[in-house]
Amino acid sequence: MPGSRREALQRRIEAAFADAPHPGDDRIGYDADDWESAELAHAFKGRHWRELSPAELQYHSSSFLSSEGFRYYLPAYLLAALEDHGNLMPHTVYGLTLPQGSTPEEQRLRDWQLDRFEGLSPEQKRAVRAFLEYARDEASHYFSQGQEPRLALERYWERQ
Repeated sequence: MPGSRREALQRRIEAAFADAPHPGDDRIGYDADDWESAELAHAFKGRHWRELSPAELQYHSSSFLSSEGFRYYLPAYLLAALEDHGNLMPHTVYGLTLPQGSTPEEQRLRDWQLDRFEGLSPEQKRAVRAFLEYARDEASHYFSQGQEPRLALERYWERQ
């Protein structure tokens, strides 16, 4: 049964992001002056999200993507996390978790994350929510405290 749930989730993610607009090669990374962002942009340049391997995604954190890049390449991270629970699953869920916003730095990060999330279509948001529900139900042993999928769901995705 979990295999069929995962396969259905994979199809849902692929369908939700099938027509996602490419950000343009100059809008992949969030900061051309940041070496990690620039390296990610170089690695992803000219490539469709379906072409990226789990190894590449593990090496290039989604936190270095621009908002447009995040919305385009997110399905690659979601799908790879379903295949590679041990490494990509916690990092992907963490990238989908809003900070509480109790400090100025957390509030800045929260605003930045909200900008990324709010640009997703309703169908894409529902696919992300389904991914987080799957992670909560099927992969909870991969998460340490503060990274649990339930936090991502409670802080944003359950309302989507």
